[in-house]
Order: sequence, then C-alpha cells, then structure tokens
Amino acid sequence: MIEKHESPMNLERLTFPDDLIRADYVVICLHGRNANKHAFLPFVRQMHFLHSLWILPTAPFQESDASDEAIWFSKTEKRIEELTTSRGLIHHLIDETIDAIDVAPENVFLLGFSQGAVMVIDSGLRYHRRLGGLLPLSGFVVYPEQLAEERHPSNARVPVFLGYGRRDKIVTVDTGRESYTFLNKFGYDIEYHEYESAHRISSHETRDIRGFLHRHMYGISLDDPRSRDEHIVQF
Repeated sequence: MIEKHESPMNLERLTFPDDLIRADYVVICLHGRNANKHAFLPFVRQMHFLHSLWILPTAPFQESDASDEAIWFSKTEKRIEELTTSRGLIHHLIDETIDAIDVAPENVFLLGFSQGAVMVIDSGLRYHRRLGGLLPLSGFVVYPEQLAEERHPSNARVPVFLGYGRRDKIVTVDTGRESYTFLNKFGYDIEYHEYESAHRISSHETRDIRGFLHRHMYGISLDDPRSRDEHIVQF
C-alpha cells in the first residue's frame, strides 16, 4: 500500500484507487468554487490509467455555512492572502506526494476546474520543480502581472491543456482566449480547446484530457497502434 504522510499542513483529500500498490504517475485534481474532494471522483473513474494515483484535495476555505462547500480563495479583501495560502498548501501537497511515493516531479500533473483551474495556473507555473503537465479547465489567470514576475523557470516549457466552453457564462470563452494569449506570450507549450458546452467538463473534453495525459505519461497517443491497451486498467 502507498504510505500516507500526516502533516498539519495537509489538505483534506481523497485518493483513488485506494488499493494502489505502485504509482508511477500522480494527477492532483483541484475542484471548483463551493465544491469539495468528492467533486472530481466521477471524472477520475473514467480515466483508467495503470499505476496512476489520483489525489482529490478539498480547498482550505469556506464562504458559506455549508460544511461540504469549500473555496480556494474569496472575492473579499482577503483574496490575495487566501490565494497565497492555497498556493503554499498545493505546493506542500506536491512535495509531500513526491517524497511519500518516490515519484518523479515530471510525472506529477495538476488538473483543475474553474476556481481550481485558477489555482493550477497560479501554483503550477510557480512550482520549483518541472511538472508533467498542467490542465486548467474553464479558469483564468489571476493577477497576471504578478505571475509574470514570479513564474519559475523550471516550468517554462511545461505542457498546458486549456479547455473552455463556448456557452459558458461564468468563465467565458473570451476569458479563455485571453488566458491563452497571456500564456502563449511566454512560450508555454499550450494545447488549446474550445467546446460547445457551458460551465462544465463535457464528454468531448474528457476524451481530449485523457489523450493529453496518455501522451505525456507514456509518450504514445491513445490511437497509436503501439499503445495497445497495456496502459489501461479497469478499476
């Protein structure tokens, strides 16, 4: 069984699958606003990658009385402070995971939706070791001028999957295009997608995410005959 380290800085989390013996790859999934660690579980169950550990943390803050609704940052005057705290907790989670299961940093991926996508960009581009890839879905770049100054050279060429819905009224496709323009300016390796969907992860997007992860984990496209099915497992 994979050892779980306890720390006062730990984010509450789920791991999937629970009985994984060996993890060659890790995907950390950051939920959106007013959700929790369970939000990504239906999505994760569709991935089926062999020797891959999925970590689903709950954000550290709340803005309502509902105990199952958490946020990474608020819209109040505490926003920058909360962003900084959440970023530090995410970095700690990555460090802790790398140490606990002895996985290479370049085999760790960050995936997030909406507010979680904001944190993927914010924390992933500042992280001090090369990651395997960033997948911000329906998010945006928060405080871009600050990020431009603080992004870490270790992830200057990290692969980035950007996905947006053309019918999204919460994070519009125009916001997605602006995010692409900002990141492209710095030379990031971006795979940009738009979908005929609202503020959600569509089945088409899920298929593209699965293909992106498979390519950057195993170096082979899902539709490449060399891939066969040896990397896919039924949970």
